[in-house]
Amino acid sequence: MSSRRPRNSSRRIASIVAREVAAVIPTLLNHLNNGTNGGGANTSPLGCSFKKFSSCNPTKFNGTKGATSLLQWFESTENTFLNSECPDNLKVRHAASVLQKRALTWWNGEKRIRGTNAAMALSWDQFKDLMTKEFCPRNEIKKLEAEFWDLAQEGGENLTYTNRFHELSLLVPHLITPLPRAIEKYIGGLPMQIQDTVWGSNPTTLEDTIRLAAQLTDNHVKNGTLIKKSNKKSSEISTPKSDPEDKSESSSKKRKAKTLNYAAVTHVVPVSQVAPMLQQAPIGNFPTKKPYTGPHPQCNTCKYHHVAHHPCRQCTNCGRYGHTFNLCRSAPKAPVNPVVVQPPPAITQAAILLSLLSLSIPHQSRLTFKKTFRCLSPQVSKFITGNKLRCYSVVGCFKMLHT
Repeated sequence: MSSRRPRNSSRRIASIVAREVAAVIPTLLNHLNNGTNGGGANTSPLGCSFKKFSSCNPTKFNGTKGATSLLQWFESTENTFLNSECPDNLKVRHAASVLQKRALTWWNGEKRIRGTNAAMALSWDQFKDLMTKEFCPRNEIKKLEAEFWDLAQEGGENLTYTNRFHELSLLVPHLITPLPRAIEKYIGGLPMQIQDTVWGSNPTTLEDTIRLAAQLTDNHVKNGTLIKKSNKKSSEISTPKSDPEDKSESSSKKRKAKTLNYAAVTHVVPVSQVAPMLQQAPIGNFPTKKPYTGPHPQCNTCKYHHVAHHPCRQCTNCGRYGHTFNLCRSAPKAPVNPVVVQPPPAITQAAILLSLLSLSIPHQSRLTFKKTFRCLSPQVSKFITGNKLRCYSVVGCFKMLHT
């Protein structure tokens, strides 16, 4: 009897354990699949390693390309967080790992000021606010606001206009809050051919407005009322890429064509046909002179237009009309009336006679003669020195007459 009781008890215990395990296994599987612990509370997801984050190819940021580049980096980094399942407590750490150049220098300064642990403990929104204040200051915001007010669609470039509208809306959201203001601003930048139709549809959402504007733009581009700058001309047909051998063959053909063009033979034209050809052909392909559209009349003297009763602009260097001496391109000319050096006065017979006469008159009268003809005395004295005999005879005659 004693040996049967332990066996029965062990069997009962085994059956009880089996029932309990069978009841617990589905619960354990449910917990493992839902990621919950035994108490039913949600656990935090497993940490995202830097290797997993880097495998998603996050975008680098250097902080030198303006506010638009910062906005695009925010969007790209948030997509990387989503793909790598990065938790909130590691977003700042992983995002800071892709900073470069000026952005990296700024972040190192923030870590020195705040402390490394405090800087890494920032939330993603706080980190974005700090970067916006640093890389998109108030003066940049003013430029973006001015650009946003002047933003308009050019021709058929609706996609470019819409993309820039979305970018500026995220950078300056205070300009489009509330929604009717955003719709009004978007419609105001559309071409006049589209604005009336979009206004008449009374759109209630910005998405409906954008879709309607894109459809109307495509219709106007097809009709030719709007031109799309990004599209190539219809005459330019894109050719498929060719192999290197085809390129070499085409280049050789071009070289042959060039040589053939260089060796072209010109036909001889008879002399009798040259004159009519010259008369029919234009003298030159020079652009025609634009007519004068100003208020001043044409002058009959200089043939230029200027204010009436005003002197004509005539160059004192070349003598032409239309410019002055300081704007003349001709070389300066020699003076018209050069200064001619007068030769010394010639010795006349009258001067010689007067000088000889002064020798034969009294002393007082001789002083008067000397003062009067002092300028001629050097020449006269030279003449007298060379002709002493003649002078003495003349003086004697004058003395005899005087006595």
